[in-house]
Amino acid sequence: MAFDAHAALPALLPRLVAFARTIVGSPDSARDLVQEAVARALGAGRVPQDAAAYRAWMFKIVRNAALDEIRRRRPEAVEEEPSVDLWRYDSACIAKITVDQGLATLPAQQREIIALIDIAGFSYSEAAAVLGVPIGTVMSRITRARLALLAAIEASSLRPLKTRHGK
Repeated sequence: MAFDAHAALPALLPRLVAFARTIVGSPDSARDLVQEAVARALGAGRVPQDAAAYRAWMFKIVRNAALDEIRRRRPEAVEEEPSVDLWRYDSACIAKITVDQGLATLPAQQREIIALIDIAGFSYSEAAAVLGVPIGTVMSRITRARLALLAAIEASSLRPLKTRHGK
């Protein structure tokens, strides 16, 4: 049975949106980028004929669409997140929010490599193909990105306040 790219695309969409969101930040912009990437993919003359190559190809199209969008737009005012009552969430939600906030502090290159490997589940070689860099570069980038994310999360952790008497 031959690989059917049109049948494989719907299953990829949530991961493509998540990847795009790590690049551009906004969920709405991420969905718009994925829509643009899907239009580009559907208009392409040649489509990879196996699932792994197709997946990498789609992530690369999303990445390129994101880079095109970033180049086009000017720096916009930072949108403030609405106030959220964190006490209503369980520890998994708090952990997700913490990681999202940590990711937001990282440079785009570090967010991108974490999104590909840790969120989308790409292998190092697949991520290298998407980014167009050697596998060794991917390995060093993911190590630095994970350390930076951990440092960002640790820096944002609440620490007990000291009193005048050090108690």
